[in-house]
Amino acid sequence: MGFCSASLKCLLFVMNFFFWAAAAFMMYAGIEFINSKDGGFAQVSARPAIILITSASVLILGGLIGCLGAICEKKTCLGLYLVFLVSVLIVQASISGILLVNRKSTKSSFDSFLKDQFHQYGNNTVPDSNSTDDVYFNATSFVDLIQSDVECCGYHNYTDWFDLPWGGKGNVVPTSCCNTTMNVNCTGATDKEHLKFIYTQGCKEPLNKAFKFAFDFMAYAALGLAIFIFIGTLIVIGFLCKNKDQAFGYSQMDPQYTDA
Repeated sequence: MGFCSASLKCLLFVMNFFFWAAAAFMMYAGIEFINSKDGGFAQVSARPAIILITSASVLILGGLIGCLGAICEKKTCLGLYLVFLVSVLIVQASISGILLVNRKSTKSSFDSFLKDQFHQYGNNTVPDSNSTDDVYFNATSFVDLIQSDVECCGYHNYTDWFDLPWGGKGNVVPTSCCNTTMNVNCTGATDKEHLKFIYTQGCKEPLNKAFKFAFDFMAYAALGLAIFIFIGTLIVIGFLCKNKDQAFGYSQMDPQYTDA
C-alpha cells in the first residue's frame, strides 16, 4: 500500500509540474502580447492575452490544490482537485471540438479581416468591427508589420497595391515590401529595374499556412491536454478510494489523543 501511495503521489506531482509549465508559458505569452510595441496583432484586441493570463492563474491555483492534497492526503483537497480536473477536462474537450468544427468559418473570417486591412491601408484609426466598444487600431502599422515579418507584399501578390485605395500613388508599393536583405535604397518602385528589390509573393498563402498550423496545433493540443487531464482524474480517484474511510473536511484523529 505504501508503494502504491508513493507512486500515486509521484504521478500527481508530475502532472502538476506540467500544469505549472503550461501556466508559465501562457502567462509569458499573455504578458508579451499586452506589452507588444510593434502595433500589429496586439492592436486588434487584448482579449486573447486576458484569456491566457486568466487560464494560467486557474492552472496555478489548481496545481497548488493538487499538491496540497497529495502531500497531506486530505480528502477535501483531493475532492476539490477532482472537481477542478473534471471542469478543465470538459472545457478542453469543448475547445478542441469547437476549433475543429469551426476551422473553415474561422479561416474565412480571418481572410476577410486580412483583406479589409489591406483596403484600409493608410487609415490609422480603423474601428474594430469585432468589438462592441470604441476600439481603434492602426491598419497601416498592422499591414507593414505583416509584410516585413512574413516577407510578402500585397494580399495575392505585389500588384494588388495598384488597385487598392492607397495605390493612387502610382505603380509603387509600401516600403514594408522592400527586401531588407539587400543593402539598397528601396523606394517601393515596381519597374523592371527595381522589382528585384521588393518581395513579390502575396501574404495570403504564407499566412494561411501559419494560420492552419496554429489552429491545428491549438485544437490537437487541447485534445492532448484533455486526455492528460483524464489520466489525472483517474489518479485522484485512486487517492480518494485509498482514503475512502476518511471523512470530508476532517483529518483522521490520532488514536493516542485523549481529552485532558
